[in-house]
Amino acid sequence: MKELKLFKRGTAETLIPLYAESIHAGFESPAADYEEEKIDLNAYVSKYPAATFFARVTGDCMVGSGIFPDDLLVVDRSLTPSSGDIVVGIMDSEFILRSYFTKNGKEYLMPDNTYFKPIQRNESTQFEIWGVVPHSVLDQRRRNSARLNRFEQLIRS
Repeated sequence: MKELKLFKRGTAETLIPLYAESIHAGFESPAADYEEEKIDLNAYVSKYPAATFFARVTGDCMVGSGIFPDDLLVVDRSLTPSSGDIVVGIMDSEFILRSYFTKNGKEYLMPDNTYFKPIQRNESTQFEIWGVVPHSVLDQRRRNSARLNRFEQLIRS
């Protein structure tokens, strides 16, 4: 397994404009006057900067959750995982990305790709939850070819 690349969260020197109007993904929105405010993405992704890191994804075990290779994850070590959260775990001294799942008092690290198997915490497979992933940044342009293939199939139907 490749080493997880971690980047320490810093303080934004430049605030990015944030439009006050929401973008509607389900229907066309009538034209509106846009009021601009500023957003600090560091403040948006975590309340605890000392416990927040960014990590680059390698591997494809979480593609079903929309996390692909080279996506950027926000990893917050101050959060306690709940069942269903995506987490960074440590197993056999290596970082792994999975979803944390509990059922009937048992703990699992679950992949979101059928090519991978769940990992149950027991005597032989101990793992540590290193942090919770509350946000991810994905490159939509990198997904163009898959999206275009889906559009082609829809038009043929």
